[in-house]
Amino acid sequence: MKFLKSPAKTGLFLFIALALAGCPSKYQKVSTKPVAKVNDHVLTTKQFANQLARKLRNFDALAAKDPSNIHRVKEDILKDFLVKSLTLDWARAQKIVISEGDLDKEVDKLRGNYPDDLSFRRALAQENLSFSEWREELRYSLVEREVFKILNEKIKQPTEEEVKRYYEENKERYKKKERIYLRQIVVDEDAKADAIKVDLKTADFAELAKKYSITPEGKTGGVVGWIEKGTVDYFDPLFSAASGLQTVKSPFGVHLIKVEKKAPAMTLALEDVRSQILRALRAQREQAEYVAWLDAQLRSSKVLKDYDLMNSIKIDTRGSND
Repeated sequence: MKFLKSPAKTGLFLFIALALAGCPSKYQKVSTKPVAKVNDHVLTTKQFANQLARKLRNFDALAAKDPSNIHRVKEDILKDFLVKSLTLDWARAQKIVISEGDLDKEVDKLRGNYPDDLSFRRALAQENLSFSEWREELRYSLVEREVFKILNEKIKQPTEEEVKRYYEENKERYKKKERIYLRQIVVDEDAKADAIKVDLKTADFAELAKKYSITPEGKTGGVVGWIEKGTVDYFDPLFSAASGLQTVKSPFGVHLIKVEKKAPAMTLALEDVRSQILRALRAQREQAEYVAWLDAQLRSSKVLKDYDLMNSIKIDTRGSND
């Protein structure tokens, strides 16, 4: 039986079986057999298995053997191959070409995110990718970007009527609960809190927060920021408390709290959320345009899938000591 071994988490090895009947003599023949074909694009069993190994490597041993997880990942691989093939064919028809120079610039840009070449190569190894494979995936992402750019150029801007209608239909999401803006000093004992209360009569709250608070926001002067009513249960009494220093206890300690601002419940005005609405409507139209485009490409293409072959690819997880 032939297997492809994928990099995996410590103590776990993932094996993908490539033989239908477990006979070593059939390995070469089976590994080159197509799991799927889209026009002149072919996804071989070996390529499919490599992708399956890569996608399952972040699962633990139990999840990697779960039939529902395996089925979902296999379907995702087929879907990705289908979309990629259709995208490349359309890009070719539109004469979209990524020059080697543009690709090299993008390669250099992404490699610049790593401290050195060794770190970059190590990251590729962790993903079970060769440099050439990664480079071609990057080329495709650039092609895909150009395709989306062309498709999105066809989309019209939402009208004022559409913006207003969206606002009225989704008004609930633009409602804001009552809010307070607060600073706090958190300590672990009542005695410390009492001592700080005395210091606050003559010292700055922010400076004492930096000096004594045991929570992360102490470093920024105790600024917690805006808190909506109902978000944090032990802050809720502050909404009805009188002004001035308040003391609250929680699992984190004793909180000395200064409420700096209050804002009533309100519904944001259309102008306050116009940019959000425009983005939402634009996203809806882009999605609709893409789905219609993809459907058109699919109807004009020849697609074959060998589900029996796909289902014959088995998963075997083994501990590092096996």
